Order: sequence, then structure tokens, then C-alpha cells
Amino acid sequence: MNYDNYIKIPIVLLSDTNVSSSAKLLYGLLVLLTYQEGYCYANNSYLADKLNVGTRAITRLLKELSDNNYIKMEFKHKFIRKIFIVNEINASISLDYKD
Repeated sequence: MNYDNYIKIPIVLLSDTNVSSSAKLLYGLLVLLTYQEGYCYANNSYLADKLNVGTRAITRLLKELSDNNYIKMEFKHKFIRKIFIVNEINASISLDYKD
């Protein structure tokens, strides 16, 4: 199984009620894109195409993830940015499974 073809969403994010489902899916895509370099340069059009949403939705979702400290964006020029995954997701979640 080639795990480079799968997205990962941490359980902490998955259970975060302050973050929309679409933002969680975008986060998973960003994890995949930042895997090798630690950041990605993906523009809103590319991300929108991958998630089948509009570019304005991507702008809103990126802001949502940034406001909730799941990603960090660094702007080099007006239209060039680096997106980093914040690796300090500090919370513990109890998974209570019932048989």
C-alpha cells in the first residue's frame, strides 16, 4: 500500500468542533503536499481543483485553519506563499470504544 496517496487527519483535529469538515479535508491535503519539504506552495486554484470547491472557499478554509493554529502561512510576495503544518497539536482525546 502506497501511503503517499492517502491523506491524514489527526484525531485532535477530527474532533475539533471549531473547524469545519471542509477545512479538515483541506488540512489532510496540505499534510500530503507538505510531506517532503515541510511546506508547500500550492495556490488556491490548485487546492480548489483538488477539493472541487471555489478559490474563495479555499481562502476561507485556509484562514479557518490558520486562526485555529493548525497551519501557518508565510508570504514571500503578494501571490507566493509557503504553507506549513503546525506540528504542535497539543490536546489529548479519549477514544471510548464500546463493544
